[in-house]
Amino acid sequence: MSTEVIHNMKDSTELSADTVAPKLSPRKRVSERRVVIFVLSLFLVFEVLFWLGGDYLSKDIAHLRSFESISQQLDRFDSDQGLRVLFLGNSLTRYGIDQQVFTQAIGDEFDESVQTIKMNPDNTAIADWFYAYRTYFSKPGITPDVLIIGFEGIHLQDAPSIHPDRLAQYYCSWSDYPKLCKYDLKSFEDRVHFAFCKLSAAFGNRDRVQTRVLDLVIPDYRAGMDQLNERRNRHETTAVSAPSYQRLEELISIAHSQGTQIILVGMPVPEAYQFDAKLLELVDQTSAILVDCRTVPGLTVPMFFDGLHMDPQAAKLYSSELASKSGFVLKSLAQVNTDTKFRSVSTVD
Repeated sequence: MSTEVIHNMKDSTELSADTVAPKLSPRKRVSERRVVIFVLSLFLVFEVLFWLGGDYLSKDIAHLRSFESISQQLDRFDSDQGLRVLFLGNSLTRYGIDQQVFTQAIGDEFDESVQTIKMNPDNTAIADWFYAYRTYFSKPGITPDVLIIGFEGIHLQDAPSIHPDRLAQYYCSWSDYPKLCKYDLKSFEDRVHFAFCKLSAAFGNRDRVQTRVLDLVIPDYRAGMDQLNERRNRHETTAVSAPSYQRLEELISIAHSQGTQIILVGMPVPEAYQFDAKLLELVDQTSAILVDCRTVPGLTVPMFFDGLHMDPQAAKLYSSELASKSGFVLKSLAQVNTDTKFRSVSTVD
């Protein structure tokens, strides 16, 4: 083989090697490092912004971050001023419960005093309410006398949370991890995602940035998405073909052990829905009470201002109806509390 051919083969081999694994110049390496540093710096900036200014990004974030203060406010209620009532639900409860009307109606119809507070994160269901109650109202002295859970459709059925990022950031502690794996984090990817959301406010709230951007581009984007999500949750049947209520049953058990009475309230919405037979069976077998407010006298479809949520007039009608249908339970509980205090005082004397 000639020397010229050998040199050509050598040059060809070197060219092939360079093509497969090109070497980066020092300048390119510096540029790559700068990009990485810029991305990490930007992430840290977002992290700080979310921790310091998340309340300004979203009203829902502000409400999520107020869970601790809500539980502390309940703790500051004076038991001598009436039963402590916690309304727990989603945006249906936020718009539908008029606390002043409810309190006034209980006083007028049943001559009882109640102190009320609401916890109503948007687009949530039993998967979220379960952890919210466990985390913030399962401590000694911070348990309500009455827990009123407003629902419609399949809100009470077992299904993974559609917001595991929010569970990580606002609802759960690491002690909830076993239950999360049982109910919500089915795969390894789900668990890794949860860990990242738990450790990073920016990562856990990245959907808020998307919402803010789309708000600027699409008119009424957020309101439209809220309605679509609520309707999807209402009709979604992929979670269970045969519905189960394990998480609700556990929540009822926790509340019962703390001396809290749970009242489940079927709320009015434009589209009719039925109570599941298994839900009715669970109510019969536990201490929970089911109140049917699916139909409220005087409440009409036009009063649902966006096709789903009640306007102020509808909220007054619904809150008054709920007070009328649940007041007998509150009155009996108030009587039990009074008798218990009287026996306690008599024993001390």
